[in-house]
Amino acid sequence: MRVSRLAVCIFVASLTYGVLATEAVGQSSPSATASVPRLIRITGSVRDEGGRARTGSNAVTFALYSGENDQTPVWQETQTLQMDGNGRYSALLGATNEAGLPLEIFSAGQARWLGIQPEGQAEQPRILFLSVAYALKAADADTLGGKPASAYLLANQVTTSVAAASTASQSGTPVVAIGSGALPLLVAPQAACSAITSDGTATANQVSKFTAACNIENSAIFESGGNVGIGDTNPAGTLDVNGTAFIRGSLTAESGIVVLPTGTATPTQGYVSNPMDLEASLYNTSFGKAASYLFRWESEPVGNDTASTAASLNLLFGVPGDVIETGLSISKSGIFTFAPGQTFPGADGTVTSVGTGTGLTGGPITTTGTISLNTSYTDGRYLQTAGGTLTGLVTFASGQTFPGTGTITQVVAGSGLSGGGSSGKVTVSLLQTCTTGQVLVWSGTTWACGSAGGVAGTTDGIAYFSGPTSLTSTAAPTNGQILIGSAGKAPVLGTLTAGTNVTITNGPGTVTISAAGGGGGGTILPFFATGGERTGGTQTAGKNITKLWGFLLPYGVTTTQISYDVTAADNTANIYNVGIFDNSGNLLLNIGATAGTTFSPAKGFRALAWTQGSTTLNPGRYYLGFTTTCASACATLGASTTFVSFAINASSTATQNGVFPAAVTVPADAWATGNQPTIVIR
Repeated sequence: MRVSRLAVCIFVASLTYGVLATEAVGQSSPSATASVPRLIRITGSVRDEGGRARTGSNAVTFALYSGENDQTPVWQETQTLQMDGNGRYSALLGATNEAGLPLEIFSAGQARWLGIQPEGQAEQPRILFLSVAYALKAADADTLGGKPASAYLLANQVTTSVAAASTASQSGTPVVAIGSGALPLLVAPQAACSAITSDGTATANQVSKFTAACNIENSAIFESGGNVGIGDTNPAGTLDVNGTAFIRGSLTAESGIVVLPTGTATPTQGYVSNPMDLEASLYNTSFGKAASYLFRWESEPVGNDTASTAASLNLLFGVPGDVIETGLSISKSGIFTFAPGQTFPGADGTVTSVGTGTGLTGGPITTTGTISLNTSYTDGRYLQTAGGTLTGLVTFASGQTFPGTGTITQVVAGSGLSGGGSSGKVTVSLLQTCTTGQVLVWSGTTWACGSAGGVAGTTDGIAYFSGPTSLTSTAAPTNGQILIGSAGKAPVLGTLTAGTNVTITNGPGTVTISAAGGGGGGTILPFFATGGERTGGTQTAGKNITKLWGFLLPYGVTTTQISYDVTAADNTANIYNVGIFDNSGNLLLNIGATAGTTFSPAKGFRALAWTQGSTTLNPGRYYLGFTTTCASACATLGASTTFVSFAINASSTATQNGVFPAAVTVPADAWATGNQPTIVIR
C-alpha cells in the first residue's frame, strides 16, 4: 500500500540578513537599512493515502524540532494553503506572526528539524534544515560577520576605473561591480577560518557537512565497513536508502535486481514478494481529475509448510491501495494459467494436428480431414467407460436388457413397511398390523408398532409430554392462566396477575396483554418494571456516584424509553442519569446527562427516551444504574421497600457530571430486599 507522500523544497534566499538593503543610492547611512522579514519559503506537494493529489484549500501544520525524533517542537504554526491541480503549494514559514520566525530558534546555533503534517494525516519524515536557515542569528548582532559597518565598502564609493579596481584588488580591497539598479551592495572581505568548529555532537561513522563557513556537523549520510546509508545508521548493503528515492535518469543494475519477500515464512504462513508496480495516469471524467492505474508483478508462495515448496509469478491490476489478481500466473515450471475466457491463439492461429481417441476414426489430421465414430465394430458391441473415461468395446450376451425395458426381480419391504414380492406387480405400504392407538416408534435400529403412552386430553386444554412417549393435557385454562412447569414436577396452570392499567385475556391458543391510559396520560404498557409503584419507599442519590440494582428480565423486550415516579421534585440544573448495564458491566442504555428541569421538574410519572433509540434486550441479568450531581436537595424517586434483587443499592465506578462510564465493575450477587426506584422499561 502506498502511504501519503509530501515532497518539500526549501528556498532560503529570504534569510540572508544584511546582504540586501532597501535604501536608495543617495542614502548611505547604515542605520537606515531596513530589516528583511524573518520568513522561510518552502514549496511542496501533498497526496492522500491512495497516492492522489489533494487539491483546493488544505490545512498544513509546520513545526521545528531540536532533534529528528523529539516529541515537543520548539516552534509550530498551522497555515491554510491553496493546492493546485497536482497538490503543489508554496508557503512562508512564520507568516502567521507579524514578526515572522522568532530569533531565538536559530540564534543558539543548534540543529533544527522541520516536520510537516497535512490535516488528517500523520507527520511526514522530518527534514534537517541546512546552514543558510541559521542566518537568522545574524539579526541579533550589531556587527556584520563580526566586523563593524566601516569594514564594508559602499557601492557608490567604488571607482569605475578599471585601473583603480585592479589596484584595489591587488591590495586586498573588495571590488564591487555596480549595476544599473538603485540598491547599494555591501560585500564583506574574504577571510580564512581561524579554526573549524563543531558543537561536539558528532556521531562515529556519520559523514560530516559544512553547516557554516567554518563549522561542520552531521549529515544524513552514514558509512560503516564500506556500506553507505542515507537515512539509515545501519546500512545492510553498499548503498542503503531508508525512504523514497527518485531516479530521474535510467537505472542500470549490472548485477541484477533482487526484490525481497515481505517477511520470513513460518509453518503457518508464507510471504509474497514486495511488489513491482507499473503505473499509468489517465484523466477520468467521472472523477473530474487524473487517476492512477497500475499493473503489479508479485511472486507468491506455493505449498508452504510442505516438502514441495515453490512460488508462482502473478499479475495484478487495480489502483494504488486496491489491486486484485488478473488471473495470469506462471508456475515454477513455466506453465501459464490464464483468466477464464482467455482464447488462444487469435484469428490468425493454426491448429497443426488433431488426433482421434477411443471410438473415433479419421485422425491424425494435419491439414484437412473428417473425424467420425468408429463404424468397423460388429453388432452387439458397446463403448465402455471406466471412471468417466471411454476405455474400449464390450460385447453383451444375447437377450441382455437395460433399465427401461428390463425386469425388476424383487422388492423387499423394510422396517415400518409391508408388501413387496419377487414377481408380478407388487405394492409397498406402511405397516398395517398396528392396533388402534399405536404409532410407529423408532427403536434405535428399526421402525415398529408401539405405544405413545396414550393420548388423553381436554378440549381447549394445553398439551404437554408427561414422559418421553406420553402425551397428555391440562384442563382448559381460564383468563390469565398459562402452563407453568418446575423441575421434577408436572406442569400446572398458573395465573398471570395484571398490574395497574393492564388487562390479560385468554382465548383459544392466545394470551392477550393490553394496557389502558394512566400515569400522566396516554397508553403505557410496562414491558418490565423494577421496584413498586408509590409504595411509600423513596430512593435518593448523592453526588457523582453510581448506584446499581440488579434485576432479572424474564423475556425479550424491545424498548424505546423509560418511565419513573418522581415523589420529590428538583427543578434545578442538577444532572441526573438512568442507565442499564449488562451482566458483564457494559453500558447498554441510558437517558444521558439530563438537567433536573427536564428530569424532575414536578412530581408524578415522567418518561424519557433512551439516547441509543429503540433497542432489544434479551432475557437475562441486568443492572439498573442511577446517578446525579447534586449534593443535597436531590429529586426523590418512588421505590419498593420489599423488592427482591441480587444487587441492592450497590456502589460501582464513579461517574462525572451524569456521564456513565462505558463499563463498570459489577458487584457480587447479594440477594436481598431494599429500596429500588420505580423504573418502567417500555
